[in-house]
Amino acid sequence: MDQALHALFAERFVRNENRVYRYIFSLVPRRSEAEELFQETSLTLWKTWERYSPEVDFVAWSCGIAHNLVRNHQRKRKSQPRLLLDEQVLDQLAERRPLEDKVLEERRSVLRSCLQRLSEEQRRLVEEVYSGDRSMKEIAERSAQSPNAIYKMLRRIRAGLFECAERKLAPGGAP
Repeated sequence: MDQALHALFAERFVRNENRVYRYIFSLVPRRSEAEELFQETSLTLWKTWERYSPEVDFVAWSCGIAHNLVRNHQRKRKSQPRLLLDEQVLDQLAERRPLEDKVLEERRSVLRSCLQRLSEEQRRLVEEVYSGDRSMKEIAERSAQSPNAIYKMLRRIRAGLFECAERKLAPGGAP
């Protein structure tokens, strides 16, 4: 067993498992099916990890395996009433997904960059609100402000983030 390849595979699997799950979920109508297919995909990936080449885009390789499992799943369900995509549409979605992933990753990178431009207090507020661990009332009490004041602050922060991202994503955008 190649320990270095196994460690690289494991690291890439953990870093990208959410992207693979989202890909599967975009192809099936129900969360329960997506979860089942993600488990099947994960199992297949771990069983075949030795076939993975470090030069290959891990997400593309994983989504290719997931795509085949989704197609097999849909073939098995053909006799059942369903809201499934036909194979041609499924193939078209599979082709477009890597392009969309690149766009989303670019946008995430821009958003991270814009978040870094916020003051520490603003960044902490955004992280606290969007982590989902506390209610807005709890956040307001903790900061000794009213929930309305927190909402107004968030509105200004989001507007600033939007403007920052727009500038960076515009052709010839600001750094």
